[in-house]
Parts: sequence; C-alpha cells; structure tokens
Amino acid sequence: MAKEIATIQEIFDLVETVDPELIRLRMAETMSSDAFDKEYYYDGFLGCSYHEDHTSFCIWSPTAIDVELLMYASDVSDEYEVYEMTEESETGTYYARLEGDFKNTPYMYRIFFPDSTVTITQDPYAQAVTVNGGRSVVVDLDEGIPDDWDNDVRPAFANARDAIIYEASVRDLTSNINSGVHKEWRGKYLGLTQEGSRTANDYPTGLDYIADLGVTHIQLMPLADFVTVDELNDQPDNYNWGYDPMHYNVPEGSYSTAPREPVARLKEMRQMVQALHKKGLRVIMDVVYNHVYEHERHPLNLTVPYYFFRYHSNGVLSNGSGVGNETDSTRLMFRRYMIESVVYWAKEFHIDGFRFDLMGLHDIETLNLIREALDKVDPSILIYGEGWDLDTLLANDKKAILRNAYKTPKISYFNDQLRDAIRGSDYGDAADPGFITGKFMTEQAVLASFLGGGNLSKRDANIIQAQQLVQYIEVHDNRTLRDKIAMTHGEESVHLRKRRQLLGNAIIAFSAGMPFFQSGQEFFRTKHGIRDTYNAGDEINSIDWDLMATNIDAVEYFKGLLKIRKKYPFFTEEHQETFMENVTVIKSDYQIIEVHYHTAEQELIIIFNAQVNDVEVWIPEGGWRTLARDNKIVADEFIPLVQGNGNTTVPVLSTLILERVH
Repeated sequence: MAKEIATIQEIFDLVETVDPELIRLRMAETMSSDAFDKEYYYDGFLGCSYHEDHTSFCIWSPTAIDVELLMYASDVSDEYEVYEMTEESETGTYYARLEGDFKNTPYMYRIFFPDSTVTITQDPYAQAVTVNGGRSVVVDLDEGIPDDWDNDVRPAFANARDAIIYEASVRDLTSNINSGVHKEWRGKYLGLTQEGSRTANDYPTGLDYIADLGVTHIQLMPLADFVTVDELNDQPDNYNWGYDPMHYNVPEGSYSTAPREPVARLKEMRQMVQALHKKGLRVIMDVVYNHVYEHERHPLNLTVPYYFFRYHSNGVLSNGSGVGNETDSTRLMFRRYMIESVVYWAKEFHIDGFRFDLMGLHDIETLNLIREALDKVDPSILIYGEGWDLDTLLANDKKAILRNAYKTPKISYFNDQLRDAIRGSDYGDAADPGFITGKFMTEQAVLASFLGGGNLSKRDANIIQAQQLVQYIEVHDNRTLRDKIAMTHGEESVHLRKRRQLLGNAIIAFSAGMPFFQSGQEFFRTKHGIRDTYNAGDEINSIDWDLMATNIDAVEYFKGLLKIRKKYPFFTEEHQETFMENVTVIKSDYQIIEVHYHTAEQELIIIFNAQVNDVEVWIPEGGWRTLARDNKIVADEFIPLVQGNGNTTVPVLSTLILERVH
C-alpha cells in the first residue's frame, strides 16, 4: 500500500502542534512526490520586471507561510525597506508590485516556513546581481545592450557535422602579458573583443588568432555567475574554472571590467559574443545545471527546500556529481528552470550552443524538451555534453548518457572511447598508453569511433549518427596531450613526442562527428603535468602565446588539416549510412590505419602511422596527389604524384593524405 503523503495545507496545520523536525520530514516527503509537482507546477511570470514607473516581483515558494521583499539602500548597506508580498495559494507564488523607479536597487526575499525556519535569499530567477552575487538587483536590461546589437547575426552554419569546436576559458586566453591585450582587458570579456593583439614577435593572439584557425565554434568555459572567485580581486591566484554555479541567469562578474556595476557584465559579455560573431565564430556556453556549489546556501534551496535536488529516501542528498549534491531535472519546476535559462542565453545573449557539464545527471525528457525549445529559437544551435553514466538515483534508461544516444537524436556526446583509444586513459595508471603512444592492438578501437559509431551502443550502431559524437583527445579536465605523452614517453626526444601529438591531432581532425580541440592543443600547451587545474591560477592555466610563436609550424599544419576537412564532403556527410558506403578500411593493424574515402567525384586516402619507423603501405591503382606528408601540408607547394597499385612510404609517427588525380 502506497505511503500517504501530507498536503501543503496539512503541513501548515501542524505548525502549532508538532515539533520542527517532524514538519521538515513531512515537507521532504511531500516535496518529492509527483502529486506535489502536478499541483504546484506554475508557468507564469517569475523574477523581477523593471519599468520606469513600477517594478514587479514574483517568487515561487509553495511551502512558505509568508514571504517579504527586502529593498536595500545600496549594495553595501544593511538598511532595507520591507514590503509584504501577496500569496497566490493555488500556484504557490508570492507577488509584489512597487510603484516608482527602483532601477539599480538591490533586493532579497525573506521567507518564513512552517518549521519556524526563516531564510533570506537572492532571487533564483535574477538576471542581475551585486558584486560577488550577494544580492539580486533591479536593472533596466536595455542598458546592458551594446551598440548595433540588433544587427548581430549568427555566422552561417547548417549541420552539426560541420562543427569544429575550440574549447577555451575567457580568462586563460588573454590573462598572460604576452597576449598583447590591453592590461585592463586581460582575462576579461573585452579581452576577446580586441583586434590586432600581437606577441612581441608580431604573431596574432586572442580574437584574431582563433578566427584564423579554421574552427567554427569557440566553447567558453562557464560564463554564468559562480562562487569561488572574488570579483574584486584580480590577483593571478584568485582563480577558478567556474564549475561552482550560483546565479544561473547572470554573467560572471570577475570577467567584467566593472563588477560593481550590475549591467556592465551583461553589456561586456554581449560585446564579446558580438566580436566573435563578426569574426565568423559561433559561441558555445558551458553550462552547469547538474549541481551547485553549496546546496545549503543556494537560492533554489532557500526558496523551496527539498524540491530542486535529488534525495535518498533517508533524506540524504544524492551525490552523482561528486561535489555533495545534484539537481533533479525530473522535477517540473527545475525542468522549466533549465529550459527557460538556456532559451534566455540563446535569445538575449545570442549564444549558439550549449555544452552540458555532467549531462548524464539530467534526464532524457528534459534534454529533448530543451532541444525542442532551442529549435524554436534557431535549430542550428548545438547541444552536447558529458554523457557519463554516474552513480545517481536517476534510472539508467532515463539518463542522458552515450548508450541512450538513440533516444536523443539531436543531442551529442563526448566520446571518451576515442580519447582513450588514441592517447590512453587519464585515470588510474596515468602512463597508460594508446594508439599514438605505442600500445598494440588499438587500431580497431580507434576505427570504431573514428568512423562515427562502432560499438558505442548495444543497439545497431547506425542508429547513432556520427554528429552525435564529440571527438576529442584533450579537454580542460584531462592532462594536456603534451603532458600525457610526456608521462608515457618521458625518456623520448621532444621531437618524437611532438610527432605523436601531431598524429593525434590529425586523427581528431578527420574523425566522423564533431572534432573538438582544447585551446593550445595545436601548439603543445602544457599544464606541467597537472590533470585538474580548476584552481591552479594563471601561472598554470594562462595561454602562453610565446609557445604558440615557437611552434608556428604546428599551428600552420593544424590549420591546413582543418582546410582539408572542410573541402571534402566525406567528413561532413549528414547520414551515417551514406558515409559508411563511401569508406573502405584498407589496413588496420601493426599500428597502421589506412582509410579510403570514395565517391564518383572524389577519392582520398588517409594513412596514420603510429610506428616509430617509416613504413611502406599499399595504395590502390591510379595517380595520387599528396596533400599532407610528414606532418606538413604540401598542397600549396609542388605536389608529387604517387603511382598507385604499389607501395608508398609514410614517415615515422605521421599522417599521409592523398587525393586521386582523375
């Protein structure tokens, strides 16, 4: 027999007769019930809406017995005026309309609960906050609009398989003095608006450099307000990646040149997006809806305790995130919150894609509804994320994880199987090798992912379209490829280790799916062997632009590989079945992979040699023109023909690319 769940009114009736602990228990039971979700789901206005002559406020807090609106004299003053809010009991909301001009006024809510708890909290639906997110702020959102914003357009882009993604941190890209960026803009949104920044040796950096690489999208690590960086302290060790979210609909203030001015961060983030768009780059936002930094102090929990997070039956928080809490996307009001949040960023900040941190903690239905909502904004907006199968209360068949990819056909997943096959695992034995670092019998594992599916699903692999795979070997929270190779081949010459990395980069460049690169991967970025540098400071994390200049040949090779990928339609074929009909694997053993791409109009052969020797490989009959050889692009030089139906040489640790001459 099902356990009877108390209604909210029954809990309120307990106030005078029962101890607070029992009330809290009843609240937790009630909040987790489907009946509560259905009864109190609300789809109306929430947050703060400013007008010159009045401002409206609405908060959803169905378990509160009273809510007061506190309007502060300033961002630093503890003096406030108290305004009563009107309860709408059927919806669980509290509403207030204040007459007059309240622009730039900080505010908070004071909420009274049946167990005698009283919380003072920021507005979880706020779109502006004071410095360090201490209070919500009434702002005129129009003041955060930069000049010519209405003419900002998303760069042309049609198919997810056309995407080439470049991951970066706003701060890391320009925090180094050798970036050549204006001092006051280093590590800030505006640092990525500066054209003409150069190294001392006159090599482009920052915005100009990325725009010239040939990538289509820049994925920026968390941009929404987070906790662990003091926004008033610009010291190099006051650092964090930002996976500790606080205000989901407010830009992070430490990236602003004026964190005390609530609208400055809104305007400067838009200016950054605008500048990137003008350079032909789409912008992906790394979003962290799966957990919060401190559950006890977060506005979601302070406004509706026991609702927005997953709990075990004994009242203990579920911890699939590994940081002590996880949100519950199956709760209807948090589902609404997530959907409206991403739509807000897409519409109001012209964001072109979303990378979901620990996406496997979210349910499939919510992700598909987010996809549906973004399609109404622009169907070319990308959605992808970390589809890891984590230890959570969410049922396996509901998780947004890689093996359930066929249930989310327009959402993509990081492919850690290709990463591990190419470079070896970064966990457990850090020196674990892969294909490019000398491990035998890895060719089939590489091919399975390289060609866009392989055995990634227990179902027919063709159900997973290749564009559902984000193909990568380096990302912010793994060791850089340079550091990983140094751990497996520390005794080897730097020259050979670099060749291994160039080989790995080439495999990703031609993988079926969406190639993904971490900033600096193309010029041997190092984080000095540290895997997780989330709080390691600028000394470890900032991009060393002099290293780029030193390795400019590797950068030019990288750009050439991307040009080849874009030129030939094999790599961007939307339908996996058609793609596989036009691919033949000629060889896949002894650390050699040779793939033949063919249509009636074009043919390419790509050969990856992971041996530490030059190798002879067979190529089909006919004439072949060399496009890339010995880790160099040769398309703009004299191009020798290779006669087919015989052998040709592939240099040690390198990629050979041939085009048939008709």
